[in-house]
Amino acid sequence: MIKQDYIIRMIQEIISLVTNAIIKKKELDKKELDTYEYTSHEILGTSPRELINMSTDELISQYSDSENGMEKLELIAVSLLLFSEETPEKELLLKSRLKQNGIFLLKYLQKHSGSYSLQREFIINMIS
Repeated sequence: MIKQDYIIRMIQEIISLVTNAIIKKKELDKKELDTYEYTSHEILGTSPRELINMSTDELISQYSDSENGMEKLELIAVSLLLFSEETPEKELLLKSRLKQNGIFLLKYLQKHSGSYSLQREFIINMIS
């Protein structure tokens, strides 16, 4: 129980960090990025960048039924939005796909996670 609470708290801290970066349109500094990458890898079992090429259906089926699955999906969603922000304009298709997938996952979470989040709703409305 304590381990699960700790993992949920870590996921929430990372989500807040990434959300603030997206909202403020700022890049994470090297230390923040390293911490984000390391912690996300530990929580998800893979680097968030490796999830870029997965469809939303694959992500949902892989993570939704796992322990803390909805929190993991939220971490993935904000990661995709962060990667979308960091993707150069010349890669418009990738940028658009990452943004659409991130928003889709956030909307999925609002509907299916069992908890409503103002932060999620704000991001959806701001980015859509």
